[in-house]
Amino acid sequence: MKINQKAGIIIIFFCFILLFVVFCYVLFQNQTPIKTEAISQKEPEQKKEVVQNVFDPAALQWQKILTNAPWPKRDAQTAVVFNDKIWLLGGVGGAAPDYSQIKSDVWVSKDGKEWIQVTNDAPWGPRRAHNSLIFDNKIWVIGGVTTGERYLNDVWLSEDGLSWTQVVKFAPWLARKGFATAVFDNKIWILGGVTTNGIINDVWSSEDGINWIRVTSKAAWSARYDLSAEVFNGKLWITGGDNPSKNSAENDVWYSEDGKNWKKVDSTIPWAGRNGHCLMEFKNYFWILGGWNGNGKGFNDIWYSADGSAWEELKSEDRWSAREDLSCFIFNDNIMVLGGMKSNGDRTNDVWLSN
Repeated sequence: MKINQKAGIIIIFFCFILLFVVFCYVLFQNQTPIKTEAISQKEPEQKKEVVQNVFDPAALQWQKILTNAPWPKRDAQTAVVFNDKIWLLGGVGGAAPDYSQIKSDVWVSKDGKEWIQVTNDAPWGPRRAHNSLIFDNKIWVIGGVTTGERYLNDVWLSEDGLSWTQVVKFAPWLARKGFATAVFDNKIWILGGVTTNGIINDVWSSEDGINWIRVTSKAAWSARYDLSAEVFNGKLWITGGDNPSKNSAENDVWYSEDGKNWKKVDSTIPWAGRNGHCLMEFKNYFWILGGWNGNGKGFNDIWYSADGSAWEELKSEDRWSAREDLSCFIFNDNIMVLGGMKSNGDRTNDVWLSN
């Protein structure tokens, strides 16, 4: 009897254990399991390095894309970029000292290699030492000198490079050649040049190319012709130019915030005095290319500056020959150079492109 009692107790004990296990199992199944995740410290995202093409002005190189363009050799022409094409206007052919072969032709190119003659006789007539620019989405042709050394003060415009309209026959400023122009403060500006009375240093502006205001009759910079003007860092600048009485060209740099009040850059300018040169803004740098020393010597040097005060010379072997009255402009994010007159008086029709 005692054995049976003992066995019963053992059976009851094991049954209790079994029930407890079943109870725990059911309880565990009915509860949402607690997820334990290892706390991992997220590694900071590594910033992808953005590779930027930083322009190095000292690395600028040149390639000749045409030795002889289809348009006749010339200098004192103008060239502008309009509607994604290059437009070449006027100038003088032959070789110095012959200035009789003055052009009234217009040529156009989509790449600087292939050229089409638009007309051989534009209505603005033969002219050289004039100026052309883009303003109000039009091409403008201003002043210059025509056959018989007759100076001009007319203004023409075109909306397509094909048809031309004379908007001013006789502007209030004196007829002139070798002056500088720029588009600044939403106006066309005319600066200096030479008239039948001699060299001048007046400044004129126009909001529409038709009505002109004389900003100053005598700017702070000395009278000169074949100077160059450009807009850079929100200011209007002029450089160089010729003063025949000095028998040498100027090498000064001036700037203005309003076209009337001018300040001279005080630093020593390392490039030689020159006229008939190019002055342009490209890739946030100021550039001076070529020109003439005012006494028969041409240049093919290239200088650049980040502020108009400190200048560095570009060292590159292949480039165009020394010349004055060349045309320089920005096309497809590169500088293009064409035409001009060499030191020996020969005029040119080659085309060069920076890369």
